[in-house]
This record gives sequence, C-alpha cells and structure tokens, in this order.
Amino acid sequence: MRNHHASLLRVLLVIFAPLTGMVLSATCPGDELKPVQQQAEFFETHVRPLLVSRCLECHSAAERNGGLSLESRQESLLGGDSGPALVPGAAESSLLIHAVRYKNRDLQMPPQNRLSDAEIATLEKWIAQGAYDPREPSDSTSEAASSAHGMSIEAGRQFWSMRGVTLAAVPEIANEAWIKTPIDAFVLKRMRDNDLTPAPDATPESWLRRITFDLTGLPPTVQELEQFTNDDSPGAKLRVIDRLLASPAYGVRWGRHWLDVARYADSNGLDENLAFGNAWRYRDYVINALNDNKPIDEFLLEQIAGDLIPNATRQTKIATGFLALGGRVLAERDEEKLIMDTIDEQIDTLGKAMLGMTFGCARCHDHKFDPITQQDYYALAAIFRGTRSFASTNTGNIHHWFEHSFADDAERERLAEIDAQIAAKKSAASKFKNAEMGRLRSEARENVTQYLVAATKITPESTLGEVAQVASQDGLHPRILHHCRLHLEHGIDDPFCAQWHQRKGSPDEVRLFFGDLFDRMNVAVVESGKSNATLSDPQLELARVTVNDATGLLSVPPQPEFAFDAETLDKYYQLEEAARVLESSSPDESAAIGVSESEPVAEIPLHIRGSHLNLGEAVSREFPAVMRQTSVRPIWPEDESGRLQLAQWITGTRHPLTARVFVNRVWRWHFGRGIVSTTENFGALGDPPSHPELLDYLAYRFMQSGWSLKELHRLILRSSVYGQSSHASQSSFDADPENRFLSRFPVQRLDAEQIRDAILLVAGRLDRQQGGKTVPLRNRQFVFNHTSVDHTRYDSLCRAAYLPVIRNNLYPLFQQFDFPDPTMPTGDRSATVVAPQSLWMMNSDLVMDSATQMAGNLIAACADEADRITTLYRRSFARSPSKSEMERAKAFLQKEITIATLPANDAELKAWTQLCHAVLASNEFIYLK
Repeated sequence: MRNHHASLLRVLLVIFAPLTGMVLSATCPGDELKPVQQQAEFFETHVRPLLVSRCLECHSAAERNGGLSLESRQESLLGGDSGPALVPGAAESSLLIHAVRYKNRDLQMPPQNRLSDAEIATLEKWIAQGAYDPREPSDSTSEAASSAHGMSIEAGRQFWSMRGVTLAAVPEIANEAWIKTPIDAFVLKRMRDNDLTPAPDATPESWLRRITFDLTGLPPTVQELEQFTNDDSPGAKLRVIDRLLASPAYGVRWGRHWLDVARYADSNGLDENLAFGNAWRYRDYVINALNDNKPIDEFLLEQIAGDLIPNATRQTKIATGFLALGGRVLAERDEEKLIMDTIDEQIDTLGKAMLGMTFGCARCHDHKFDPITQQDYYALAAIFRGTRSFASTNTGNIHHWFEHSFADDAERERLAEIDAQIAAKKSAASKFKNAEMGRLRSEARENVTQYLVAATKITPESTLGEVAQVASQDGLHPRILHHCRLHLEHGIDDPFCAQWHQRKGSPDEVRLFFGDLFDRMNVAVVESGKSNATLSDPQLELARVTVNDATGLLSVPPQPEFAFDAETLDKYYQLEEAARVLESSSPDESAAIGVSESEPVAEIPLHIRGSHLNLGEAVSREFPAVMRQTSVRPIWPEDESGRLQLAQWITGTRHPLTARVFVNRVWRWHFGRGIVSTTENFGALGDPPSHPELLDYLAYRFMQSGWSLKELHRLILRSSVYGQSSHASQSSFDADPENRFLSRFPVQRLDAEQIRDAILLVAGRLDRQQGGKTVPLRNRQFVFNHTSVDHTRYDSLCRAAYLPVIRNNLYPLFQQFDFPDPTMPTGDRSATVVAPQSLWMMNSDLVMDSATQMAGNLIAACADEADRITTLYRRSFARSPSKSEMERAKAFLQKEITIATLPANDAELKAWTQLCHAVLASNEFIYLK
C-alpha cells in the first residue's frame, strides 16, 4: 500500500508542480560553500594544536623522520619517503589517516601512544573538508614558524567590533512615508547609496504566515488568517505581534534558536555516548525564560554563574547547564588533560556564543588573526580551573559530569532500591556471559589437539567460511579455530608453535604428538594437586601455559555475538534487554547538569603548545586585554572562581560585544542573514557588518530597553523592512543578488522543526503540551545497547523542540533538513536543497500519515468539494487557491475517484489523501515569502 501510494504521488506531483512547486533538487541563489573563515577556525582550534602536540616533534623542518614534514600544507602534500601524506578531500586515501588508524602493522603513527578516536576524527574531518592549512613552508622549527602574532592590542581596540557601543544617529530622510521605525531609515539610506528601492509590501496573507512562523514556528490557523485579513484598523499588525509574543509557542521557537547556540543535546556523544538524562531541565529553562521575557543580561549571566548569584534558585543553577552541555571524552585516563580539554570547550563556547570571538584558537599560541593572546586565554582558563565540571563518582574509567542535586533523603533511598534492582539485572546478564565464556574456554582446552589438527587443514588466508567448514567436521568453534591458525602463524618463533610447524605437513603426526603431550600434561597437573601449579617438566609446563593463556592459542572471541551460538546469544540478549528496559524506565534523581565551584585558583601556568605536560609562566585571572574598558583591575575573590565577576563583566553595558552579538543573532533569525553574517565571529576573519550604524543603534536601544528581547522584536517586526514582499524588480536582483542591502524580504526555507510541526498542525495531530523529559534513557545510560541499537524514538507528536537530540545519531528528519551539529555553537543554520529532502517528503510515515488524517478531517468538516480545497490551501499556504488551482484539484479528484476500484468512501479518502500529500510535499509549504 505504501509503495503504491508513493508511486501515485510521483505522478500527482508532476500534475501539481506548476501550481505549488515540488521540493526539487536545486541550488538556491543564496546558498554558499562553507566559508573559509570556518575552515580556518577549525584548523586553528583543533588541527594545529593536534599537529603540534602529536606530530611535529618527529615531522618538522628540524626533524624530518621518514623525509616527512607536516609544518605546512605544501610539505604535507609533498610528503616523505612513502609518498604524499594528504589527499585533500579524500581522508580514506590519505597516508596520514592510514597511519593514525593503526590498521597497518608497518605504518603506525605516532609509533607509541595511538591518537584517541576523537583526535583521529578531527584529522579525518579536516582532510575531508579540503585540508585547509594557512601555514607556509619554513626552514625554522614549528614553534618559530608559528610565532607570528595577529592583530595587536592597540590595533584591536580600534577594530569596529571592539569599540564601545554608541547610539548612532538616525539618518534624516525627508518626506519618506515608507519609514515606520528608525530601522527603516538606516536600511533605506543604504539602499539609496546603492541605487536600490524597496520592494512593495507583502500581502496581508504572506505577512501573517511569515511572522507566525517566525515567532512561533507554526503556520497561522484559518481562524487567525480570517481575523487578520478582516481587520483594517491601523493597529492590526501590532495586535498580531503582541498576540504571538504572548503565545507559549513563542518560547518554544525562540528557545530552540538559543539551544542551537548553546549546542544543546541529550547525550554526550564522542567516546562514551551516555544520556544527559537531566539536560531537559536546561532546555525548559531556556524556553520559559524567553516566554517570561527575562532580561537577556540576566539570562546570559545566569548561564555563566547562576549558582553564584545572591539568592541563587533551582532555576538559576539549572541555567549553568550552558557550560556543561559540551561533549567530553569521559573515558580519558589523564584527569588533568580531561579537565583542561573541558575548560577549552567551555571557553570556546562562551566566546562564540556570547562575544562572537574564537578564544579557542589561542590555547596553543597567540591568536593568528584577532587581538587575543595566549595569556588572555589562560587568564580565562584560571577562572574555569576553579569551576567544578565533574562529579566525584565514576563508572569504571568513565567520569561522571557534575550535577546540581535537588533530591531529598527519601528520594535517594527510593533510588538506591531501584539502582540495586538494575544492578541485579545487569549482574545476571554478566554472570551468564562469563559462565558461557568459561564453558567455551574449557571445551576448547579439552579439544586442543583437535584444534591443532584442524589447523593443518587451513591457511592463514582462509576465509571464515572456509574455516567454518573444517571446524564443523569435528564440532569445533570456527572463530577459535581461525584465531588458533593465525596465532600459530604469527608465533612461529615460539617454542610451542615451532613444534606444530615441524609436523603441520602430517595431520596424523600432529594428532599423535600433541595428543600424547596433553595427556601427559593432564596427568602431571592432576598429580600436582593444583590446576595452576608450575610443572617440573619444561615441555609439559610450556603446554600448560599455552593452553591456559586466555588471549593466546585458544582465545575465545570477546564479543558475545561472535562467541555464542544463536540459542545462547538469544538468552544473553534477553537478560541484557531486561536490564536495559528496567534502567530506561526507571526515574532519575531530581538533578540538573551544570557547574559549581571547585577549589579556586589565583593563577594557572601557561601551557606551552597547549600541553598540560609542558608548563610555562603563571597567568592570573583576568579579562582579555583588548576588551578591558578601564585600567582599574577587578579584585578577584579568594574563595570563588571568579565566574560571577566574569559574567557581570560580559553582561555589562560597557562591553563592546555582548549586545552587538545578541541583536545580530536576533536579526539573523528574523531575516535569514545577520547584519554580520558570521554570527559566531566578530573578529578579523568574520564579515564586516552590512549596516554598522544600524547594528550599533539596535545594540544601544536593546540595552536601553532593559535588554528586553520582546521589545527588540517589536522594533524590528513593525518596520517596513520586515513587511516587504519577496518579489522585487529584476534590476534589484541584478544590483544586489545576495540581498545584503535588504531591498526585498529574503525567501527562507523552514527549519527542520518548523517543517515537522507544520505538517502535524495542519493535519490536526500536533500535541502542544510543553516541557518535561523526552529522551527514553536514564541519566548516564548508554545510548546504544548491546546490539548497537539506539532505542530513541521520535514518534511523539509534541513540538520538535522537545524531541531528543542524540549526538552521533540525529533524528533522520533533522539530518535531512540541516539541523546543526550539536557539538558546537551555531547561530546561522544552513539551508540546503537536495534530492533526499524530496524523497523524505514523499515517503516518510510522518507525511503520509498526516496526509491521511488531514484528508479525513477535510471530508468530515466540509461537505462541498470547493470548500474543502479552499480550506486545504488556507491551512497549508495561508491563502485561497487561484481559479486554475481549483480547477486542477477538482479534475484530479474526479479522475482518481472515477478510476478507483475501491468502495466509494475509500476511493474518496484515497484521492483526498493524495491531494493533501502533494500539498504537504510542495515547495510553497516549506518556504516563506
């Protein structure tokens, strides 16, 4: 039925494409390649430090082991004795990647201390993206070659983003009725400077659809559409704005924007993908704070130091989750490295999210472009070194992140009982596994002679299938036999293996020799009275040691799926699943992921090349020099980390960056592009503002209004700039193809969450309930179970902002429609247009089920066919169908119902379902104009 449905839909979309437009694979005019700035930032933050700390000691101009230097892109491409180290864009073909993966015994780099999986992934990503590398070849050492300083502090203070925010004068433009707010004056002046004129006003229907999606993430209802289009009074638009800002849906939409910046996720990702079972409290804090119009300076301050403010509450402590949500290598054995890597992630996130600065680039050296020194970095690191990010507990070698506990003794007692039940279930599975593994080892030892005989019938190159055929003849375990043969081959110099190689040409000789040897060994062991006693006969002792080496000749595969037969494996999986289900359904402790205070430190040593093993001069707590507004330095508390003082400095009105960065984010989320297009980079590699005076005006007014986000919305949304149509003259497109000067409203594709929620809403399926935990995992539970299956489900009908965000395994819809990487701050989502998006819209259960329900609702609500079609268009597009669209829809319905072989009611429902599906899959449904 599904395949038939989809095939009919393909034909139907061809019919309706001229009217509604399919989601086609194409390149949007505004689509651009990843900017060089992002590649440079990734190199400076992640790649250069890795090369310096793990590679350049042996592969630099001063030490070209193997003839290879990795000091520059040119030298890496030239390569060494084995050839080029890099193939830009092709990680799988690059020798560097082959070496660090340790898959080739003859090519393993570094020769000791293999890179972590996260470090290897960094190199793979770097090469796959083209191996950007700004370094030039040098005859000097790497340190000298990388010593060049970027912008000086003095020059930095004159850089546009480092100057204090001032109230820019509103341009005076005489007799211009188009100007409704000061924003219009700034924008119109830039238009006229570039010989541009504004586009006409958007239609009331287009404006309402645009602003409703913009503020709530949902389309307007038919009732809201009728109410607005019938209201001709001057205050109609302002009433819509106020209504939407007061809606609980506003916080869901705009909270999701900030969650992008906060790199929100419900799991850790990286090496140990454990569930952040309490992260949802931070998500709900953000949504509620924006719905309550919490002043943004307070909002930001609480996320840095909510646990330190006077009269701290549960909510302000929850806010510190901002600093704790980053992915961490939780199994890192070097605790100091783990702490410093966590601090680096916190500093990098704080800089990008709140200040638009890439502080992380200064961990190993002075920033190569911006006026941020390595001393500045470690002055901030000293503050975070006195911050507690990890708990005192752990699971094996997996460190636990810190959480603020809100549980009382009674709750802890109940949880202790539940923990004991979970532990018992896990223990039962573990005991079963260990017992079965022990049985397999015992059976293998009893049959050691048969394994040695069978090994003569295969070669080291034999496939597992060929080995299995031989093993089945004597009831042997094929993988143990396979390992036995390889062990004999690689241990050819071992005395025991040498005896086998001397006789391997004759299976009978092997059977006689080793059968007698192990018979005598067993007798000697029994006579000794101890199974592990050392035997006096060297030959028998060699046999005893060999057969009892768990990782040697008769090694049992450590993975149950390779060791157990189907019946045993099924029993083990049942025990594992019982433990998983109990753990997943058990309650968490009332707690919130966050940070707290640790032992405060007044200073921290500078880490040479970013290594905690190579320490330099001490650096005291401080703010970055280029951003200091006064020569009077703060007095840092002896008994606190200094996070509160840092938060107060960042959210002060004299700071040059905080308000600018935030209002720029808001502008980007309204218009699809920021006044500064690089929302996370206000430094030298970032783009300059298209409207610098407007940016300063908005930042100043924003602070002047008490950092009220809703007042900022009102200022922007009442403007003529926001009210323009997306349709403009050809001369406007030719003169300003990227629309930098805003002579028209930019066409914007809906985000992944908007697409999903809109489909559910128009179909009458959306559950508007807000808040609470949705990730189906207990806190600190592994995301992937014993079979590497992620049991996270996305069939809830709640708003998409509440769906789980699992690092390394995102919801497929999110992946298709450019959900950002939840490991890094993102204020500027991509909006690609690719063929798989169309396939998803045509074939996903979400869309097809919604189309079916939508069709049933229309049939039930409207008796007249024309009324149904009109309602369908008004729900989906916030407009009525044109005459030709009405005629095409009627003709299609009539044809489909006529040719159907189903009962009349079923034929009608099927035809309407296909029509609804075509509308939901159309271009117009997922674009705002």
